[in-house]
Amino acid sequence: MDAKTLSANFEAREKAANELRALTEEHAGKDMDASAREKETQLLDAIADYDGRVKRGVEAIKASESVSSLMAGLKGTGSKRETQDKLAEAATQLRSLGLYEAATFAPEKRAVDTTTGKNVIPRTLFGQLLAEAAQRSTVMRNGASILTTSGGESIDFTVVTGRASAGIVAENANIPESAPTTVIRSMGAFKYAYATAVSTEFVQDQALDLVGFLVGDAGPALGHGMGTHFLTGTGSGQPKGILGAATPATATWAAGAKDNTVSNALIDLFYELNPAYRSNAVFVVSDKTAATLRKLTDANGQYLWQSALTAGAPDTFNGRPVATDVAVPDDKVLFADLSKYKVRLAGPLRVERSVDAKFQSDQIVYRFIQRADGLLTDQLSAKVLTVTPKP
Repeated sequence: MDAKTLSANFEAREKAANELRALTEEHAGKDMDASAREKETQLLDAIADYDGRVKRGVEAIKASESVSSLMAGLKGTGSKRETQDKLAEAATQLRSLGLYEAATFAPEKRAVDTTTGKNVIPRTLFGQLLAEAAQRSTVMRNGASILTTSGGESIDFTVVTGRASAGIVAENANIPESAPTTVIRSMGAFKYAYATAVSTEFVQDQALDLVGFLVGDAGPALGHGMGTHFLTGTGSGQPKGILGAATPATATWAAGAKDNTVSNALIDLFYELNPAYRSNAVFVVSDKTAATLRKLTDANGQYLWQSALTAGAPDTFNGRPVATDVAVPDDKVLFADLSKYKVRLAGPLRVERSVDAKFQSDQIVYRFIQRADGLLTDQLSAKVLTVTPKP
C-alpha cells in the first residue's frame, strides 16, 4: 500500500467515525430504531475494516524505504540511519511550517566514494528531489553537467564554436597563433514552481512518509518542466534547449524514405559529429522516430537497433545509446555528447506551506520553487538532423 492509498483510508475512517458520532448524539437518551441500529452496525464494521487496512499499510511503509532512497542506494553507499534521520528532520520541518514561513533545502556537499567512484546516497530532501527530477529529464539523466550556485545572478560562459589547430613549424620560424572560435553567452535563473495539496490528517500523522510523498509528487513535475526546456527551449523567457543550440547536420532524409536511405543518413550523422565526442554521444529521438529506427536492418538483415541485455542499460543504435523523449519533434534526430550541456540550479530549493488556499476542504498546500537554467557550452558536441519535409 502506498502513502496515497493509506491517506485515503485514514480519511475514510475519519468520515465513518464522524458519522457514528453524529448518530450517537442524535439518539442520545433514547432508543435507536431498527434503521439506526443497522446503520450503527455498518459504521462500526467499516471503522474496524479501515483500522485493519491502516495497520497493514503502516506496517508495510515501516518495512520499506522510499523509492528515491532505494534507487539511490543501488547506485552508491552511505549510512541508512543517517539518511533516515535527515529525511525525518525534513519531514518535521515541513510539518511545522507556520504562516508566511518558508523552508530552504540546499545542495548537499559530500565526497565521492573513492572505492567505487560513485556518489553516496542522497540524504537530504534536495538530493532526493533532484534524483527524481533527473529521472524525468532526458538531458539530465544522460550526463548533463550540473552546476549549483547560491544565487541566480547572470554568469557568463565561453561557448566553443570552433577548435584551434596546430601545424608544423620550421626551425627558428615564428609559431603562428591559433585559438578556438568562441562566443560569450550568459546563464541566468528561471523560476520553476509546483504546488500540491494534501489533507491535514496526512501531514499530522507521523507514521506517513511525508517527504517521500512530496518528493515523488514534486520531483517528476519539476523535472518534466525543466527537462522539456533543456531539450526544446527557445532561450527567450526560458532556457536555450540543446536542439536549438546544436549545429545543424547536412545529413537528412525525406519523409517516407526507404530503409536504406534512412539508415545511411543516420550513419552520415554519426560521422558528422567530431570524433572527440562520438564515444560519449547519445541519440535522442521521439517515440515515432525510435519506432522507425528499430525496424532498420543492414545488408545481412540484422537490426541496427540492439535492445539492452541487462536491466537499466540503454538500447543502442549503431553502437550508441538511444534515449526517447516526448518533447523531441518527430522531424529531429539529436546526436550529442550531453555532458557539454550545463544545467544550472540557482539557489536552494524553496518549500512553502499554506493552510489558507484550501481552507474549505481542510487541505494544506505545499509549493516547491527551484530556479534553473541550461546552456550548451560546446556547439561542436551536438548535431541535429532534420527530416524534410516534416513527417
